[in-house]
Amino acid sequence: MATDRANCVTGSKGESVENPPARSTKQLHVETPVLLSHQLTTKTGYKVYLKLENLQPPGSFKIRGISHMIQKAVLGGICEHVYCASGGNAGMAAAYSCLQLNIPCTIVLPKTTPGFIAKKLEDLGAEVIIHGSVYDEAKKHATELSEKPGALYVPAFEHPDI
Repeated sequence: MATDRANCVTGSKGESVENPPARSTKQLHVETPVLLSHQLTTKTGYKVYLKLENLQPPGSFKIRGISHMIQKAVLGGICEHVYCASGGNAGMAAAYSCLQLNIPCTIVLPKTTPGFIAKKLEDLGAEVIIHGSVYDEAKKHATELSEKPGALYVPAFEHPDI
């Protein structure tokens, strides 16, 4: 069976999975506040507002677009596994989304990524693979891993759903 990787339809035989993904349309990100920074306003002479995206459940602003992409894929069919290359934020968003939607997730990190990021990803239930010296090498590996039926590659930013 052909798969549309952007929409992550089904496995090659259309099989069901033991623990199917949660087909939820529940928003996985939270509405975060925008606050006036008096200190930055004073320093710049212009009103400076801060959007507190650090308050997102995974601590990453990328949760908005990445959760949208993964949920859209799940609602379009059975998505058996998500793959993502990341240096941190995209991986956090993908891992958190997959945890919420009951989908296995593999995050490929370049060797330059700090160890605490890998630990946070593992705490969110993601399998972590360290590959390559730079992001582009990790991305290539994640893309290759996702060339399986039922797999979805989630880019860090270069997709219209993100």
